Amino acid sequence: MNNKEKKLAAYLLERADEVFSNYGCNDVDESVFADWTKEERIELVRSYHETNGDPEEFNPDYLHLPDFALMWYMAKKLK
Repeated sequence: MNNKEKKLAAYLLERADEVFSNYGCNDVDESVFADWTKEERIELVRSYHETNGDPEEFNPDYLHLPDFALMWYMAKKLK
């Protein structure tokens, strides 16, 4: 992706985050993470909480995040 495409993707994810967050908590289907190691999942969730400003909420035994939270996080990473 070039930088303009990343900015566009981030914008779209931010818009989706705003809409999806109104639907309540929708965990991402576990099949999406089928090829992730546990360590990769832990790092994703840890990094999400650090970026979100609530690192104290990180729990390596609870690796589920709602779809809108991951949309927000991916938009931040793309920017």
